[in-house]
Amino acid sequence: MDAMHLDAMCVFYPARVSYLTGFHHVPTERPIALVLGPNAYTALIVPAVEKEHAETIPGIDRLDVYFEYPGPEHPMERLGVALAEVGAQSERIGADHDGFVPYWGYRGPGLSEITGKAPVDAEMLIETLRRVKSAKEIECIQLSCDWAARAHRRMQDSIVTGKTEMECYAPAAVESLADMVREMPGWRPRGFSGNELPAMFVAGRSTAMPHGFVRGHGVQKGDVLVTGAGADIDGYHSELERTMFVGEPTAAQERAFDAMLKLQSHAIETMSPGVPAAEVELAVVRLAQELGVGDELRHHVGHSIGLEAHEAPFLDRGDEAVLEPGMVFTAEPGVYLKDVGGFRHSDTVLITEEGRRVMTDYPRELRDLVIGG
Repeated sequence: MDAMHLDAMCVFYPARVSYLTGFHHVPTERPIALVLGPNAYTALIVPAVEKEHAETIPGIDRLDVYFEYPGPEHPMERLGVALAEVGAQSERIGADHDGFVPYWGYRGPGLSEITGKAPVDAEMLIETLRRVKSAKEIECIQLSCDWAARAHRRMQDSIVTGKTEMECYAPAAVESLADMVREMPGWRPRGFSGNELPAMFVAGRSTAMPHGFVRGHGVQKGDVLVTGAGADIDGYHSELERTMFVGEPTAAQERAFDAMLKLQSHAIETMSPGVPAAEVELAVVRLAQELGVGDELRHHVGHSIGLEAHEAPFLDRGDEAVLEPGMVFTAEPGVYLKDVGGFRHSDTVLITEEGRRVMTDYPRELRDLVIGG
């Protein structure tokens, strides 16, 4: 902020507010704003539904609580008061967004309407910090990975034919959640997803769509399964996904699985400090073309992960980021064939000084992912 000659900075995006203050909340139509001023001054504007949460956060110099949105006076009018109190000049106010991010029908004035001038774009001041995880953040993500693997193992062992997907994965998720409560006294979810420890899978034809729906048709012999598991550790997340089979796969399914596994392995091997994020995807695309599945890709290779399930930067040919030690990504190139199924592993990968470390410890080979019918 000093280098950009800012008197104050306004932060609206929920994950950024949480990153800077530790104030986790459920985003709704009620606007929330954080103001950073000179000499580490911090003001937080919140609705009454978040009053008790906000009062527990240390280091907040001014807590401004309004009753409700929209109210007789729009809550964002209070932002002008907070900025005036720190003597912020309109041309020296930065922000991560021109006003509160629209959620659930929210409408309101932009910051520029309140101050009379468009704010300085200061989004990357925060995002640059968020991209490289601290040792404590990495510790939380690693613990999330460990719990994800435990939940996934329990789920895999519970899958049987004749039961619906939910009948197979819901008990495993609940039992794993009970283990977390028992083994980590004081643990509670803090993130935005609402899923403390999700463990689930999509079966059958739905897997051919990257974001397929659980259809409750019942697990059947011959099904392809695309699974997922993760855990919320102090608001931080991880991603573990596997492609599995109910009974021995067909030749076509085995070929698609083999191609997907080669693509994911190549992506992970390419990830190292100094490598452009775009190059990771381009390397995968080149290999996919060699393997004859270039037309069966549906999404980029991966994304950063932390306080949110998806964060920037992205392992995408359009991203300008360069990989650095401390960044954490998913590696999840997928192969999708309409009449065969969807094939995607996802692992959480930490960029290290030496290269990379896969944080999700779970079998990736076909022989370990076949479920007896």
